[in-house]
Amino acid sequence: LTPPMSEDPNILAALDQIGANYVKIIAGEKIINSNGLTVLVNDQRGAVEITQHLIDLGHKHIAFLSGDLQHESTKERLLGFKKALKNNSLTLNTDWVLEGEYSFESGLAGANKLITMAKRPTAIVACNDEIAAGALFAARLAGLDIPTELSIVGFEDSPFSRQTWPKLTTVHQPNIEIAQIATQLLIDKRKNQTTETFRCFTPTPVIRNSTTSPT
Repeated sequence: LTPPMSEDPNILAALDQIGANYVKIIAGEKIINSNGLTVLVNDQRGAVEITQHLIDLGHKHIAFLSGDLQHESTKERLLGFKKALKNNSLTLNTDWVLEGEYSFESGLAGANKLITMAKRPTAIVACNDEIAAGALFAARLAGLDIPTELSIVGFEDSPFSRQTWPKLTTVHQPNIEIAQIATQLLIDKRKNQTTETFRCFTPTPVIRNSTTSPT
């Protein structure tokens, strides 16, 4: 079960009721409910590291374009963003944290709001690559040079991150390995050979051409 199904208590309860075997793939740092097989993806740590990358480049004015807030991945990535700012004693500008959806159009709309503000950020952390691609498109339409006038990062290392110009700095999630481990956990469960009930993965930054030091 991948998000958002893996986060839906009604779905989990229905599967438990019929005795179905399943593996949850969810965002988080630790197991909250120990029932069932789980693959954790530490999105919060990934968000801390990609935001830290921008801070290390010298950015102090950083915005966040959110995905759907009902998703745990969105909450974890936003927490990671805020934690990185706090770790570096940077002030969170709530006007620069915009709620949206996991879509290109949402990134386009969010970036348009940010770049037309009287005081605009020098960098944007987007909740996924699709949002980041929309933000990059909006910035280029506005005549901004990426990355010298605005740095943009994404999350997930999806095809979107490699199809934009410039290519997006992002956070890599080992989706193939996650799927393999989830499947193996389920197979072992079916064979009554379960030796572990969960595995945790931490996404890692991939530095490309959409980020540089602020001018």
